[in-house]
Formats: sequence, C-alpha cells, structure tokens
Amino acid sequence: MDRSAMFGISANGEEMMPQVTVGRWGRSLAIRLPDEIARAAGISDGERIEVEVRDGGIMIRRAGPHFTLEELFRGKTAQQWRAIYGGAFDWGADVGGEAVEE
Repeated sequence: MDRSAMFGISANGEEMMPQVTVGRWGRSLAIRLPDEIARAAGISDGERIEVEVRDGGIMIRRAGPHFTLEELFRGKTAQQWRAIYGGAFDWGADVGGEAVEE
C-alpha cells in the first residue's frame, strides 16, 4: 500500500501518523484501527494480536500460531517420530539416574 494513503502531510510538509482515540470497552480501554492500517498490516476482524509495552510505547503485532502438542505430533506414533528423529541430536553420554529409553 502506498504510504501516502496511510500518512497525512503536516503544514510544514512532514509525514503525520494517523491518530486514533482511546475509548472504553467494558472495564478495558480499546482503540479502533483505521481500515487502511489494518489492511496494510494484514489484520482482519476477529484475529488475535499481541500487545506489549516497549520503551514507553505500545507495540501491536499479529499473533503467531499456537499449537497444542497433540496438534504438533498428530499423524504419527511416538515410535514413528523416534525412528525419524532419533539420531538428530547428540546429547552426549547419559549421566545421573534418569531412565533412558533406547
């Protein structure tokens, strides 16, 4: 998207970031993202985002996917995964009293 569609130009010719108003949503505060900003970021209605405070500012970014272990390992048995990746890492010799399956 063309930056000029997202940013305004001030009286002295400098780019101005879009401004939004903070409002109340229940007991929380909320902001509404302008459509051009949401489209440029690829954010759609109902999508989860991550919000953090950084250096006194607010950072908003698309949330990465979250998977359960069941979802990650679906489709293969434990034995199949071990056969594929069993030798992928060399952790060194066994130490201590842990039980090691071979």
